Amino acid sequence: MIIVLHLTKVLTPLENVAIWAVKPIAGFLYGSGSGIRSSYENNKQQKDISSKVTTLENEVATLTVANAQFKELEQDNIKLRAELSFLSASKYKNVVANVISQNLVFDIKEGDQDIVIDKGAKDGIKEGLGVVNENGVIIGKISEVKDNLAKICLTTNRNCQFAATIQNQGRTMGVTEGDLGLTIKMNYIPQSEKINMNDTVITSGLGGNIPRGLVIGKVSQINNHSNEIWQDVNIEPLFDLSTLTIVTVLTP
Repeated sequence: MIIVLHLTKVLTPLENVAIWAVKPIAGFLYGSGSGIRSSYENNKQQKDISSKVTTLENEVATLTVANAQFKELEQDNIKLRAELSFLSASKYKNVVANVISQNLVFDIKEGDQDIVIDKGAKDGIKEGLGVVNENGVIIGKISEVKDNLAKICLTTNRNCQFAATIQNQGRTMGVTEGDLGLTIKMNYIPQSEKINMNDTVITSGLGGNIPRGLVIGKVSQINNHSNEIWQDVNIEPLFDLSTLTIVTVLTP
């Protein structure tokens, strides 16, 4: 009967009233459903974005590490090529080693500067041998040796001495030693010797196992007092301790 009354439109007024009464509720329910659906989709999108961000951050970290390792390898390759170039031109016998620490393995007095390499007695290294960087500048000499390790006292170490020659007109000779771990000094030079700023100082080859002609540094200060018998000079080393990663020990 309800169907018949509906089809004959007898119930139309009542249906309109019912629709009018239910419409706000339906609208509220639809709006709430849409809001819940929208919130769910937004939350899902945020989770997806957050997951993608985390993935990208991990990829960036991985690439950063790989890039850093590549740069280190690139620097090591550059240094090794320079080492090989110097050694090929000089004909020195040698042992190439990696710097593994500074003042960590051996007992070091405060103020001294030393480094430790990963080669030792088993590789033919012994005390007193000279050590150069990739440019052929002497950075120090072997001061202590173990089977697989060796300590190098740097030219700036107060206990590290070298027989040296200043490449000036008089070919002034003397002994260099480290000065406060920063520079190098040559003492007891006669006042009659004429020395100029930026004169190059090299090893003289006298005594020990240090070859002649290795560059120690350049004269950076001349201390000359008219009432003194001697004069002395400060020598600026031509290497940076912080960049020493690969060195070469010159063997007999």
